[in-house]
Formats: sequence, C-alpha cells, structure tokens
Amino acid sequence: MRSVAPDRRAVSSTVAVVLLLGMTLLGTGIIVGVGSSAMSATQQSVDVERAEQSMTQFDAVTAMVGLGQTGRESVSLRSSSDGQYAVSPDDGWIRITHYNYSADSDEVVYNASLGSVTYRTETTDVTYQGGGVWRQSEGGTSMVSPPEFHYRDATLTLPVVRVRNADSGSGRVRAVVSRRDEVARVYPKPDASGPGWETYADGTTPYRNPVRNGSVNVTVQSEFYRGWAEYFRTRTTGNVTLDHANRTATLELATVGMVGSFALPAKNEGVEIRGMASKHPIRQFEVSLAKSNGGNNNMDFSFYATKGAQAYETVVHVPKGIGNYCKNGKDADMTMAVYYRNGSGSQHVWTNDSIPAGTGPVSIDCSTETISVNYTSPMSMTYGGPGATDETSLTWDAPLASEAQFNHSGADGENTTFTPGEETTAGHLTRHYLSFFAPEFDLSVWHGPGNSGKARLDVDDSTGELRYDTTTSSRYITFLHVTENNVTVELE
Repeated sequence: MRSVAPDRRAVSSTVAVVLLLGMTLLGTGIIVGVGSSAMSATQQSVDVERAEQSMTQFDAVTAMVGLGQTGRESVSLRSSSDGQYAVSPDDGWIRITHYNYSADSDEVVYNASLGSVTYRTETTDVTYQGGGVWRQSEGGTSMVSPPEFHYRDATLTLPVVRVRNADSGSGRVRAVVSRRDEVARVYPKPDASGPGWETYADGTTPYRNPVRNGSVNVTVQSEFYRGWAEYFRTRTTGNVTLDHANRTATLELATVGMVGSFALPAKNEGVEIRGMASKHPIRQFEVSLAKSNGGNNNMDFSFYATKGAQAYETVVHVPKGIGNYCKNGKDADMTMAVYYRNGSGSQHVWTNDSIPAGTGPVSIDCSTETISVNYTSPMSMTYGGPGATDETSLTWDAPLASEAQFNHSGADGENTTFTPGEETTAGHLTRHYLSFFAPEFDLSVWHGPGNSGKARLDVDDSTGELRYDTTTSSRYITFLHVTENNVTVELE
C-alpha cells in the first residue's frame, strides 16, 4: 500500500492564517493601547483647559469681591474625576521693601502671605494666586492671566488679593468668594489717630507719595516664581533677580533722586541725580554759598559731571578785589564759564566775565559775604568768549570746537548751531548739557584754589535748589499705591 504524503501547501496556508491573525491581534492591541494613551492625554488636556477657563472666571469674580466692587460672588469650577481643588491660606508671600530711604535705613512696607486656590491633577497644577492664574507642569510655568500688578509711567499700583481660609473639593464644585473685611490702605497710609501720615521706623519719613531716595523692591515667594519674574520683566525694565533655592522673584525699581532743596555736598562729593527726564528737564537750579574762614577773594566754585567720554563743568570765579567792593562799594564783576566735551577731540567753552556783583545772577551779599548763583537765568553767555579760568576740577585743554551744534529738537529754540562770538543764555546751557547725563549721574562740587574741603566755603551752611522733570522710564518708581484685599473661598 502506498503512503500519501501530507499536503505542504495546506500546512503553509494554515500557518499563514495563524500568523496573520496573530499580527492582526498584536496590531490591534498596539493601536488600542496607543489610542487609549492618546485619548487619555487628549482628555487630560481638555480637562486642564476647562480648569484654566474656570480659574480665569474665578479670577475675575475674586477681583470684583477683593477690590470692593461687591461683597459676595460665586462661580462654577469644572474638573475631571481625578482632579482636585484645594484652597490654602499659606501658599506664597509678598514683601515690599523701601531700601535706603534714609542713609542706610530700610523699611519693610508690607509683608504677608498670598494664599492660593489650586486645581491639581497628576501632571498639571492650575493655580489662582496674587490676583493671577498660573499653570505648572513638567514643561514649566506659564501665566494664564496676569496678577494684580499694574505699572505705568513710574507708578506702581499693587492691590494685594489674599486668600485667607482653607478648603478642598473634587468633581464639579461651586466656589463662593466673600470679602473678609474692608480694603486696607497700606501705602500711602494716613495716620489712623488723626491728621497726617503713618511714618517709617525713623519716626519722620511719611508713608506718602512721591517715593524718594533708594529703591523699592517687590519680592514674591511662590511655586510660580519664574512666572512672576517673567511678568515683572514684561511690565518694567527694573532689575529682576531669582533665588531658586527659596523660590523667590524680586523686582527692584529705583526711586527718582533729589528734587527740591539740598545741602551742599563736601568738595568732590556730589548731588545725586536720579530719574531725570531727557530733553532739557532742568527747571530751577540755584545755590547759596556761605563763606568759611577768610574771604571769598579769588575763589572758584564749580559743579561738574562725567559719563564715559562726556564731561561738563560750570565755574563761577570771584575776582581778587571783591573785598574792596564790599568795603567801599567799588565796582566789581563776577565771572561764569561753562565747559563741555563729548570725546570728539575738541570742547565747547562759554563765558561771561562782566556779571555785576551786586545785581547779577551771580552776586554777593556783602552783609554775609554769601554768594548766590542762578544757573537757569537768562543771562547771556558767549561761545568762545573771554573769561575762561584755569582753576577747574576737570582738565580743559582741548581746542575750541569750530561750532557747537545743539539739536534737542523742540526745546529752547533748537535745532541751533553756534559759532565763536555768538550768544545764548545760562539757563539754555544748563538745560542742554545736563540732559546728556540723564537719567542718573552725580553732580559733583569743587572749589579752590586749595585742597581743603572747607578752605573757602562752609558747606554746612551752603544750600541749593534743584528741580527737574522726572522720567517715566519703566525702571523707576515715583508713586506707590498698595492695598490689602482679603477674601475667603468656600467650595460647595
């Protein structure tokens, strides 16, 4: 009997079918797994977006309550099955400090917790804090809506919205926001016991605007400190620093400097000019110089400034015979000279050597031998004229420029070009040249001849008046407005 060989084609066909079914099942499993992951990721993304929308609505409602527009409001908060809402009074804090408001003295103007309301999933947090909404995930921190921090034209308005209670909830909840107490004024701050203002620790500096001297720092401690720092940078050009170990972001805004009366600095020390505007900002600049030991005969007094290649000096010269003028009324003239260079290899020199000692903008009171100087007067000054002095703080040995081009368009009749022998006013020169050094510089004092700081002048009894327009640059602060706004958030 002949045996029958198996049909290899049938076996191959069966194996192929089995392999095909296996591959199909495997592929289906992969597709289902990948699809499930994608659907899960998509669902999470949708849930977070919904939470962001809900928290943005919550932000708007809380602002209405916190800022005093209404006493109580509510809003629905969406969430997925694995999302949780939590209210905390302790998350984060804000501190406002006025550094160097007087010498080396600092004042903590405000320091308090912020609190938060957070929607949390396994991968993402969406949090309301400080009047803003923040999102944090493995990809980093981003701002959903800005905090209550408003800066414009050197004015910082900061209503601090604080969450003052704890609560939690999951699923679809309703947040009820209530104003905890009345809006509290922090800065400026009137004295609650009567007329006047609350004062700093020194007992004299008032909690009132404008803010003068030093700098104002705003420091925020938060899980979202990077987002706060980025927002500070977009709103201002102040100095922003991060402390990663303590999770803080600090914004430093410089105050504008001396505006008004000042004590005359010692020799080679300066009057601090901070936050001066551009384009001829000086409005008033005068000094009264009290004599020290001896007389004022043959004295030179100057203010000078340098910045890079630029240099400026204005000198008043008291003639040698001024004592005779005061004793017997003999005629005498005072001298003023103004120097400037910008590094071009030449310099500008303006002079007037015939200023009446008794009635001019540079004059002497013989009863006290006090010299008064008005740097913003309409007195004529001649370009390249006689009267320049060698007694100066800075060295002025470059040749006279063939012309002086003044091109601050729209101020003091410029654009204008001056040649030797032509005139303009002392006030014009003061406003024009000092604007090149804005917004920050030291206007230093010098007097001689002699090296002693009090050889000719009693700086303790000498005074000045300097007033100028201030800048609205976004690195400065002139006006500060801070309030505390407390709310409670209950989840139902």
